[in-house]
Amino acid sequence: MEETNLFGRSIIADERLIGKIVSPHILRLSPVDDLDTALYTYAFLCSKIGIRMVHSCAYGSSVPSISSDLLLALPIPLADDTTLKKIADLIRITVNERERYVREAQFGRLCLEALPEMQEAIAMCQERRARCALWDGELPTMTGWTYASTGRALSYLRKRWTARLGDFIQPGGLLYGPRSSRTRCQPPYGIDFWSQRDLHLIRPIPFRIPTPKQQDSGLLVPENTLLIASRGQFTEGALFGKVTIATAEMAKVAITGDAVRLHILPEYALQLYAFLSTSIGLRLLRTSAVGNSIPMMRLDLVKNLPVPTLDSSIAQQVNTHVKNALEARVTAANAEKEAVRIIEEEVLPEWLA
Repeated sequence: MEETNLFGRSIIADERLIGKIVSPHILRLSPVDDLDTALYTYAFLCSKIGIRMVHSCAYGSSVPSISSDLLLALPIPLADDTTLKKIADLIRITVNERERYVREAQFGRLCLEALPEMQEAIAMCQERRARCALWDGELPTMTGWTYASTGRALSYLRKRWTARLGDFIQPGGLLYGPRSSRTRCQPPYGIDFWSQRDLHLIRPIPFRIPTPKQQDSGLLVPENTLLIASRGQFTEGALFGKVTIATAEMAKVAITGDAVRLHILPEYALQLYAFLSTSIGLRLLRTSAVGNSIPMMRLDLVKNLPVPTLDSSIAQQVNTHVKNALEARVTAANAEKEAVRIIEEEVLPEWLA
């Protein structure tokens, strides 16, 4: 139940979760007929007091669980009808915009996956039962399996696409971040520190560190920087190779040095983000992995990855979808933060008085 632990955190189900199997370690609360009250309750459970109240329902020592009886008995401070409706509407905006974010991001990837070369590469990368591969090409890394894991897709795309990722990176724009102090502090001091996990959470759970000194300024990244999770495992659901793009909010926080920074030429940033977030982009990034226990990326191999050169119409479609996706994600985050702020600053003080 540490500060950045997921225990006791809540998420509201939207169309992203339809048809998904939920882990038995997740408690599901079905809403009552009054949907506004259910949405308000979700916002309350996301507040600092709400999380601490959920923690109070924990039992067990090594791996705590939540007592459903204690959870159902928690008091919920209801606001007046006007405030409750305002908070419920903000959560509706959050849900709708998160669904739009996923749709637009998928549309942007589909524009790329429809390319004939991508279709061929996807077929070459299909998961197969065989656990060996015949390889007669070069192996520039001792971690041969990861480099050859795409089958013939990597060599095929290199022949079909003449452009390389390094062609679109600004000078000196491919690097790891510096190591950072893990000394923690409390607001209003310091800044938030985002781990690899936070980069890919729909609602990050950062902790505070002292404001980085000049030599650690590399922890801060400008907007539209591509950030790749570059330390970890290849197991199902692992973050290694996953990419995200820095928003205006992320430009104000410290980013873990474990994330590779790609400072892309501005006119290509959205297109390359969409490409690297496809299944083929992920597989290509993972070919650059070296190491056994906790792999990391070899930046020279990342720089030499093949990327498509898009015609103007497809590039415009991809840019539009990615812009819409990022706008929806920011709108959703701001609406949820505002709902929680109203509860913490307007509802709870009166209730706790």
